[in-house]
Amino acid sequence: MTMTHNPINGTSHPRMLGIIAIGTLLTWLTPDSGYARKELLTPEEKTQQAKADRIHLDTLALTSHGPIDTNALTKAATARLAQLGYRTVADPAQPHEAVVKIKCEELKTWEGTGRSGGDADMVDAAVRLWKGPACQISYRFGARWADWRHEVRTEFVNPQEAARQAGQADAGTYAIMQLIERIQADPFPFLLAAEWGQSSRLITALDAAGTTAPQKQLVIGLLGNMLAIDAIPRLTGALQDPDPAVAKAAATALGTIGHEDGIPALLSIFKSGTAEQHQAAAAGLGRLAPLHPNSEIVPTLLTALPNEPVRTQIVLARALGKTTDRRVLEPLRALHRSVLKEARADSTPELKELLATLGIALDGFDGVHTEE
Repeated sequence: MTMTHNPINGTSHPRMLGIIAIGTLLTWLTPDSGYARKELLTPEEKTQQAKADRIHLDTLALTSHGPIDTNALTKAATARLAQLGYRTVADPAQPHEAVVKIKCEELKTWEGTGRSGGDADMVDAAVRLWKGPACQISYRFGARWADWRHEVRTEFVNPQEAARQAGQADAGTYAIMQLIERIQADPFPFLLAAEWGQSSRLITALDAAGTTAPQKQLVIGLLGNMLAIDAIPRLTGALQDPDPAVAKAAATALGTIGHEDGIPALLSIFKSGTAEQHQAAAAGLGRLAPLHPNSEIVPTLLTALPNEPVRTQIVLARALGKTTDRRVLEPLRALHRSVLKEARADSTPELKELLATLGIALDGFDGVHTEE
């Protein structure tokens, strides 16, 4: 019988073993691509970002026939930035902390993939497949352009057809004017403030006269993602906002920030608020419960659990299942038994979701949170 020699396990191929060793060493020495995608800012640059107030606007408008006047574009962008208190300078020789470039095109020029960011990373980031009219917004501090990009697009892809339907002869000018209208309502100043870590500017914007309810939701979400502890007092006030969507966003943001200072207001709303406020507070408390196991969150949620509507029970069960507090086991099991008795093949999707959520929560304790 002929024996087959394994060149990897054998010792007769030192060259292959050497190649494997070199490959392993190179893998160890090569920095992780996830970290290499974005340059880290120096402490001085972070300080500069946080203090940025004066901005030089660099605007460009391009049609298929070449560049056109950018006065209307500059005016619209200046007005939007002024709503957050930013001052713009026209002359690059004048003192400024940052340069914001806005390049609007009748037909977007494909520039390849970015070093970071993209469709999946943030809303309205540059989309590689978009070929219609678009504005690319980027910024620079000092000599370095940031990886951050924001794209503003029209609702139409074909400017020729859109101009014809609107009775306009010049498709390029029409496309640029439509982009300017989008700039006038676009949230890019809020996104820049969040990117630069300027939470105080965003907090002020919440109380500005021209801030709409959708903009408030966006700003509140940005403050939550920034883990802006200084925003907690303003967010607790937003829990009482007459717009349920704004109140829900505030509760979620408080949970995202994760600080214990957000707990008292959420507990108060959970116990005495309206039905919409109650459910919003449940979502926020659900995020905080695993972070603060010694707070009053778990006892409060356990007391409320049996009598809540199914939708709220799903939120509470998901939150309680993420804690390491074994007091939640028996109440979750009791609710699970109760739901199993009611569940049928034709049960509502909500009831099926509750059953699945309870199962996941209990499995988490059985498999991860072991008995002491």
